Amino acid sequence: MEPSFDIDLIVLKYVRDRSLSPEEAARLREWLAVSDDRVALIERMKTDPEWVQSELQRMEEVNTERIWSKLETRLKPTPSIPLPTHTKRRRWYYVAAASFILCASASWLWFTQNHPTPKPIVVTTDVKPGGNKAILTLADGRTIDLGTTANGVVADQGSSRVAKLSDGQLAYKKTVDEKPAAIAYNSLSTPKAGQFSLLLPDGTHVWLNNASTIRYPVAFTGPDRTVELAGEAYFEVAKDAAHPFHVKVQNGATVDVLGTSFNIMAYTDEPTQHTTLLDGSIRVTENNQSALLKPAEQTALDAHGTLQVTPDVNVEEVIAWKNGFFHFDHTNLQATMRQLARWYDIDVEYQGDVPDHEYKGRIQRDLLLKDVLHGLETDQIHFKLDGRKLIVTP
Repeated sequence: MEPSFDIDLIVLKYVRDRSLSPEEAARLREWLAVSDDRVALIERMKTDPEWVQSELQRMEEVNTERIWSKLETRLKPTPSIPLPTHTKRRRWYYVAAASFILCASASWLWFTQNHPTPKPIVVTTDVKPGGNKAILTLADGRTIDLGTTANGVVADQGSSRVAKLSDGQLAYKKTVDEKPAAIAYNSLSTPKAGQFSLLLPDGTHVWLNNASTIRYPVAFTGPDRTVELAGEAYFEVAKDAAHPFHVKVQNGATVDVLGTSFNIMAYTDEPTQHTTLLDGSIRVTENNQSALLKPAEQTALDAHGTLQVTPDVNVEEVIAWKNGFFHFDHTNLQATMRQLARWYDIDVEYQGDVPDHEYKGRIQRDLLLKDVLHGLETDQIHFKLDGRKLIVTP
C-alpha cells in the first residue's frame, strides 16, 4: 500500500485524543485493518511516551529508520483498539510532535512486503541526490551552466528574453511582436543527477528529467509548435487549437497534441519507451503505426515492433519523478537500479547470481543514496557502494 498523507493528520489527532469525525474514524479503521502491527504501533504511541521519545531521537540520528513499516514490524500484535467516543486530553505534547514526525516519515517509503533486517550496507563514500542542474545551449552555440548561474536574465534570443527564475525554472518571454528573420533554436540538457523545468514562449510548461535534452525554437511563429526530445519529460501544453503542438522523440516517434498533459520516457538504456497521457488527447506515431490515446493510457513498442496501447496505467508512478519521488509498482530490480543510476550518476555492477525482485512503494528523491539503499535491501539482495560504483550481490 502506498503512503496516504490524509492518514498522517488523522493518526496525529487520535494519538493526541482529539475527537475524530465519522469520516476520519472510518478512515482510521480502514488503515488499522490492514495490519495488526499498525494497531500495535499506534497503541504504543499513545501509552508509551518514553518509547516515542527514544524512537524520535533514533530517527533524528538515522534517516533510514524513518519508515512506518519497519517500525510496525518491531512490535508484537495486540488486540484491536476501539476508536474513542470521548477521551481525556493528555498533555503529551512531545508525543504529538513525535507522532507527527512518524506520520510524515511515511512519505519516505512504504513497501508492502516485510523482510528480515539485512546486514549493514557497505559504504566507502556516500552519494548525494541529484538537483536542479542543466546546460542551456544558445542559438550561436554558447552554453550557460544553469546550475551555477545566478537567477535573472541570462540571455536575449531573437524576440525572446530568457531568464532563470528562483524556483529552478527557465522561462522565455516574448519581448517584441515582429516575426524574426530566421528561426533560432535553443536546447536544454540535464546531466545525470540533474533536472530542470522550462516555460516555453507559448506558455507550455516542460519538466525535464535527468540525462535528457529538449530542443525548441525561441519563438513559435509558424503554423505549428514543434520540439525535439531525448530522454524523459513531462509536458503541460498550452492550448492553441490553431497551432498544434508536436514532440519529435529520438527513437523516431512523434506525439501530436492540441492542449494536454503527458509524459514521454525515451531513454536509450530502457528496453521500452513509453508515452503516457494524463489528460486531454494525443496521437502517438511510431514505427509507421499510430494510436490515439485517452487519459491513463500508455503506448510502447513490443518485441515484434507493434505499437501497443496499455489502458489504466498507474500515472502517479509515471510522473512521480516530477513530484520528487521514485515510485515503484511491481518494478523489477534492474529497472529500479537504472533509475538510481541516472539520478545519482552512478554505475551499477551485478556480482554473483542476484535474484530478481519486485519493489512496490515510494521513496523520496532527495535522500542520500545509502538511505535509499537501506530501504531497498532485502535478505537476498545486498549493496556495496564504492565511490560512484554500486555493487549488487545476493
